[in-house]
Amino acid sequence: MPLATTFTLETERLRLRIPSKADIPHIFAASRVKGFNDGMGWEPPETIEEMNAPLERSLESWKNGNGFSFTIDEKSTGDFLGRISIRKTKEKAIWNIGFFTHPTHQGKGIMSEAVAAILSFGFTKLKASRIEADYALWNKASEKVLQKNGLQFVEFIEKGLFKKGKWVAENKVAIDKMDWQKHQS
Repeated sequence: MPLATTFTLETERLRLRIPSKADIPHIFAASRVKGFNDGMGWEPPETIEEMNAPLERSLESWKNGNGFSFTIDEKSTGDFLGRISIRKTKEKAIWNIGFFTHPTHQGKGIMSEAVAAILSFGFTKLKASRIEADYALWNKASEKVLQKNGLQFVEFIEKGLFKKGKWVAENKVAIDKMDWQKHQS
């Protein structure tokens, strides 16, 4: 299901919108911070120009309805805070989320709020039956965000993410629509 490029999600503090070229310097700057990319499936780019191709892929996924990457802005200031994505999996009605908070904005509850908005979007707009996420075992901040939003442990993945020539173990967590509805009350 494609969405209009003007589609946004809003929470008390945040606006989630389609990514743009204006985001690239913020993401590039974050990727320069030591350890920032360690738990992500992408390597830090060598140059800022390398950020254009991933942006184009995100916009294409948005247009064809296979995935939606949202830039997270502070609603009152427009400041770039991070990115969150929801993507179709191979399984019908099951979607996967991934996210990052810019290092200068971590620890402020931003991602917990953004994940809540994406879960609502996934279950109500995308008609997901289940939403999953994977995180590196050492990434306690992501684990906490996901647990706070009701995602529960599904499985340990010994060879989850291949980084710097070795495998990083991950946990898969998920929430189905019924459990999400219960979590809302």
